[in-house]
Amino acid sequence: MKASVVISVRNRSQMLLDCFRGLAAQTLDKGQFEVVVIDNCSTEDLGPVLGQARDALGLQIRSARTARDNGPAPARNIGAGMASGEVIAFTDSDCRPTPEWLERGLAAFEARAVAMVSGPVLAKPEQSATFTSKTSFVTATEHPTFPTANLMVRRQVFEAMGGFDISLSFSDPFGRATECADTDLAWRIIGAGHQRRFVAEAVVHHELEAQGFLLWLLEPTRLFLVPELVRRHPGLRDSLLWAGLFFHPRGVLLYLGLLLLGLVAWVEPMALAALPAALLSWAVIRKRTLDPRTLLAFCMRAPLHACKLLVMNLSLLYGSIRFRSVVL
Repeated sequence: MKASVVISVRNRSQMLLDCFRGLAAQTLDKGQFEVVVIDNCSTEDLGPVLGQARDALGLQIRSARTARDNGPAPARNIGAGMASGEVIAFTDSDCRPTPEWLERGLAAFEARAVAMVSGPVLAKPEQSATFTSKTSFVTATEHPTFPTANLMVRRQVFEAMGGFDISLSFSDPFGRATECADTDLAWRIIGAGHQRRFVAEAVVHHELEAQGFLLWLLEPTRLFLVPELVRRHPGLRDSLLWAGLFFHPRGVLLYLGLLLLGLVAWVEPMALAALPAALLSWAVIRKRTLDPRTLLAFCMRAPLHACKLLVMNLSLLYGSIRFRSVVL
């Protein structure tokens, strides 16, 4: 058996079926891989979907159910323990692998020194994003967080690393799983001296999650775990922070703009009357258009993005205090 595809799922039966359809369309022969599904205390009955995957789609399905929902990381460890493939290919229940995902990804493991392979995670092409859609999962190039939406690990190495660290699995105030066990595992593999590959052709398409405004605004609260990751893996600091995730050019300009705004308000509060004109000018530069609807939308969204940036920084500050680790 070349590969075991491990999926942790809680409800999402129709998304899981879409994932199965993507796996059934793989160019890799179905006899070369199995699918291990861990039902993480679903309230939906996943039996019919699992049966359809076996009977109608011809997939080799193995499944188990957790006694308690402790987040995806513990469930993935259970799935990995059941796996028989040489490579464990992780993806999520709200993802749909493209047909060449497994074949392209597994080809990289032909080099024995390669222990880990990742690939792009893109939005499902038939879906359109709105302003509050969750798009933070998009990774067109190798991402320093190495999300399990598209991550393959040689099983021998996964076992030697002890799998995912379940102490890095939390639940946020909205009951959503918040964890960074995938990033931690990847950087432990890197730290052990193993090689990795990014395969641009091994693409996984991810569901576009529709969020309300409050969830969109509070989405960066998940980043409170970053200080702990940086504490554990100092090499992550440059690739995660300085390489562009937080301090990309647009982010730097926003920080400088907010700092300048604060100085202006301190020195000459009346000068803030020029803020709308300055924001409009910035909209023209960024959007390269004079279309009033486009410019108005930009000007309305800019303060919201500034609020979201504030939430992100407060989350990093909280994480720095909680884990006694300075991010910067």
